[in-house]
This record gives sequence, C-alpha cells and structure tokens, in this order.
Amino acid sequence: MLLTTREYFVYVNSHRDHGNPLVYNLPPDWKAVVNPVQFPKDQRMGVLTHPAWLVAHSGNFDNDPIRRGHWIRYKLLGGTVPDIPINVDAKLPDEPTMTLRERMHVTREESCYKCHSKMNPLGLPFEQYDHYGRLRFTELAKPVDTTSKLVNTGIPGLDGPLKTPFQLIERLAATEHCEQVFVRYVFRYFTGRNETLGDAKTLQDAHAAYQQSEGSMKALVISLLTSDSFLYRAQPPK
Repeated sequence: MLLTTREYFVYVNSHRDHGNPLVYNLPPDWKAVVNPVQFPKDQRMGVLTHPAWLVAHSGNFDNDPIRRGHWIRYKLLGGTVPDIPINVDAKLPDEPTMTLRERMHVTREESCYKCHSKMNPLGLPFEQYDHYGRLRFTELAKPVDTTSKLVNTGIPGLDGPLKTPFQLIERLAATEHCEQVFVRYVFRYFTGRNETLGDAKTLQDAHAAYQQSEGSMKALVISLLTSDSFLYRAQPPK
C-alpha cells in the first residue's frame, strides 16, 4: 500500500502548507477535506510520487534522478553504491538548452556508468515530476522522457523496459525482495541495530505476518515487538 496507494492526505491548514494544492496539481482554490484524496491513475501512486519524497530527493533548482535512484537502490532493493571517487568532479554540464536527461550524458562515460547504472535507470522515470513534486509533461518545451530500462538487477520480474514511473512502482511492489528489504529496515528502526544471523527467525516471522495480513504495518510491528530479538535486546553501554 505504501508504494501503490492512490489516496493522499492533503493538508492546507498551516502557514507551511499553503502551496500544497498546487504541488498536487490541484486548483488554487481547492478546499481541504478530512478524508484522503483519490488521485487519477496517471498522476500519483504511493510514496515515490508523493511531493514530499520528490522534493526531498531533488536539488534546489532541478530534479535529481541520481539521488532518487540511489534511494530506491538502498531502501527498496537493499543494494549499495560505491562512494564517489576523490578524483571525480561530480557535476553535470551547465547547458540551459538541454534537458536534465540530456545533461546526464556525462554519467554514461565508462568510468562513471559502473555506479550510475545502479541509480540512473531507477530515478529517470520520475522525471514525470519537477523538483517541487508537481506533475509535468514538458521540460524546456520538449516532451518529458520517462522511459528507462532495468537490467541485471538479479530480482525476478524487475528487469525490462519502462515507460512510466508507475510501471516501475508496480514491479517494485510485486517483488518479494522489496518486501523483505522493507521488513529489515523496520527491524533496524525498532531495535536500533542491524540484523544478524541470529535474527533470521524474527525476520522470517515478521515477513510472514506482513504477507498474511495483506501488508498490514500494524501486524508487522506487533510481530517484531513480540519477538525474542526485541524482548531480549541488550542494554546500550553506559
């Protein structure tokens, strides 16, 4: 549900939230409602198209498909990306007439793409939105290109060409691998540490509870908080 829901709570009650209707592509005079707003299938889907996530993984003046892809690689696929080599000046060329995707051609150089191949294909579909998280169809008067292709991920059902961010999200949500990575991150949050081999039973039970409850966060948390890994956790050193 976190990845695929079409329902969003839109708040406009505080001074910090006055811009929210526009960010969601709602009219400026949109009136706040208590219930979640159902968005069309071609506009929003889950946390990865939420304006808060999109803004958090953007620059001050532009999108950042690299940062967005990096987050998905770590947080949903459980992968890693090496640090930037100290001899690399990680900047895109400043070309006002080129779209961001076009300026990213420098990341396809042989010395760069070994790492960028793990991030760029995951982040480029989200060019559907600008750095404010607003839905868009053009960039510099050119149609926005959201196509991508995933290869050699090692995850069944994930590889293949992509036309929209929604195709990517649906594939991620359908993989058991992403569920397991999500369970591991929830485990780390509540126990305050990384998992070990001794936590295998706890993780397996938590994942089973999550699946049997059809993705209930409540069931997942209850399973973790009643596990031996949590109940018999060591006291932090003083």
